[in-house]
Amino acid sequence: MRATNLIEPVCPESALTTSNSNETANVYDLGLKQDESSRLRRIRDLEHENGLLMRMVSETQIEIARLRELLSSN
Repeated sequence: MRATNLIEPVCPESALTTSNSNETANVYDLGLKQDESSRLRRIRDLEHENGLLMRMVSETQIEIARLRELLSSN
């Protein structure tokens, strides 16, 4: 199941005013990396599910062809 709430970085105001922009950017990187990681995991899971569904479609088509052949031979 997909999480709908995004990870929001927490950065106190004092940290923003006392540190330079490079250090401040690092505070937000963790949330972005986690969000990207979950997005990539979801894509990988969907690709796997798609592969399974395509396999079922293929097997179903083979079974339908086999059943048609059996029916026509009667």
